[in-house]
Amino acid sequence: MDSQVPQLPETGSDEPIFVLPPYKVERVLIAAAEITDWGLEMFAIPNLWKQTKGKGIKVAVLDTGVALRHPELVDAVENARDFTNSPSGPSDVDGHGTHVAGIIAARENRGGVVGVAPEAKLLVGKVLGDNGYGTAGQLVKGIRWAIDQKADILSMSLGSPLPSDEMHEAIKAAVEAGIFVICAAGNSGPNLDTVDYPGIYPETISVGAIDRTRRITQYSSRGKAVDIVAPGDNILSTYPPRGVAVLSGTSMATPFVSGVVALMVAKHRSFGGKTAVKTQADLIEHLRKTATDAGMPGFDPYYGFGLINPEALLLSNLDHTLQTIAKEELTSKYIEKLKQFTQNYTNNLGNSQDFR
Repeated sequence: MDSQVPQLPETGSDEPIFVLPPYKVERVLIAAAEITDWGLEMFAIPNLWKQTKGKGIKVAVLDTGVALRHPELVDAVENARDFTNSPSGPSDVDGHGTHVAGIIAARENRGGVVGVAPEAKLLVGKVLGDNGYGTAGQLVKGIRWAIDQKADILSMSLGSPLPSDEMHEAIKAAVEAGIFVICAAGNSGPNLDTVDYPGIYPETISVGAIDRTRRITQYSSRGKAVDIVAPGDNILSTYPPRGVAVLSGTSMATPFVSGVVALMVAKHRSFGGKTAVKTQADLIEHLRKTATDAGMPGFDPYYGFGLINPEALLLSNLDHTLQTIAKEELTSKYIEKLKQFTQNYTNNLGNSQDFR
């Protein structure tokens, strides 16, 4: 079992250093047949694929890069860029970014694993170097790039105990641009008030991790900034160069939520974009309404609003969409009838006798 804890460099400045939340690689293997991991099965993700698989949605993953030739991801990556000046470019040396990318969008191809949204596209920004760390400046460049690339969702499984005003402004700009920003809470549990930046910012959706028993993991960071929890323990996903691996952490729960949101966005676009979830605030509210309560009743600093409920999230949004369409159709019919009545009235008036 390989423990991955990046060593922080001496930077000579006060700029915050962003790292991967400490995580463990349980095992690396080659999958002979396609595997649907336990989180997808427990939360009935394959049933949602009858409605959508996330086609047309762009998810920006800011991490350690991606294994560009991985058979599960080669068709998923729309664009990749390195912001760390790595000799390997956007290619993933660490493995973390590839694992995260696979949880979101690993393809259905009868081998390896399959992601939550297997038809979504990935925009991969390498903001953490080959040793697993990166500066706030690199992260900001990645966020700005994701905005320029017109990402729909921004997924960040990284963190720092220190804030960055520049990064906060970049996140606000992403939200203002209509991007859903989803971040890992961190792996500093079980103590309270341990959520990392940027997940602690109110503009983000901060994700904690649960295990197969639906309980929050020992390592998952706690605090009032946690919004939702999702499968993050012993997660099977893609790993360099062409295999799969089992990793654990809120880093794994975050892309699960990003994948579910990709399904939701793709679903509403199939109805012409009529949706109740247009902004980050809308999404947070719908996660609150649809989450499965866990822990203490109502919101708590361990589970946030509760366990993500993918089916309810999609159905809740769909109900509003159908109601909106129905109202618009009724309004359209009423306007058309009014036009016809006005035209008939005008014609009759023109043909009537003048009694002046």
